Parts: sequence; structure tokens; C-alpha cells
Amino acid sequence: MKVAFLIFSYLNKDKPNMPVMFHTLLFANEMKEKGDEVKIILEGEAVLWAKDLLSENHPLKNHFEKLKDDFVVCEACATMFNIKDEIDGKLKLENDLFGHISLKKYLDEGYRVIEL
Repeated sequence: MKVAFLIFSYLNKDKPNMPVMFHTLLFANEMKEKGDEVKIILEGEAVLWAKDLLSENHPLKNHFEKLKDDFVVCEACATMFNIKDEIDGKLKLENDLFGHISLKKYLDEGYRVIEL
């Protein structure tokens, strides 16, 4: 199976929404360990997770490292939130749809999209 987790959110009550990212990493890792292909797509304010998760001291760092190569970050949103330079070359940036990520591309490649 091919699954793409689509994340739009970052904040909850003025703090990073750790349960959303923790569960995304948990579900994606389970699938990957069982042989599925996974992508974790960060769009909108969720691109801020990219900067956070690259931090050496982030509490989800160990979970993130297992899936680092499966992250896809919206280039337009990374630019808008002023983090593009910090993540460029560390995580995959995509810009197929007017600077954003094309969900159609992933659907055409057989991915099921799950929004968290």
C-alpha cells in the first residue's frame, strides 16, 4: 500500500500540536516497517514542523529520523513562513502546483491520502 499523510496544522492553543505529529510519525513508521510506502506531506502552517523536527533537541527526533526521507514540504509555504533556507537540502521541497505540492501527482501514483 502507498499512503500519504497530509498535515496542514501546526499550532493548537498557541503551542505545537505534538499529538498530531506524534501519531503521524507512529502510523507512518508502522506502515513503513510492514513494507508500505509512506509520504508525510507538510502544507500550510504545517511546514513549521520541518524546522522543529530538524532540531537536535526535539522530543520527536528519534521518530522523525526513521522517516526523514519520506517527508515532502511545500516550497511556497516554506518560503511564506521563512524557513525554506533552513530546510533546503535537508528535506524534500516540492512545488509542482503553483509552488505547492500536487496531491493529484500522489493520487496518480497510487497513494491514499490521509489528512491529520
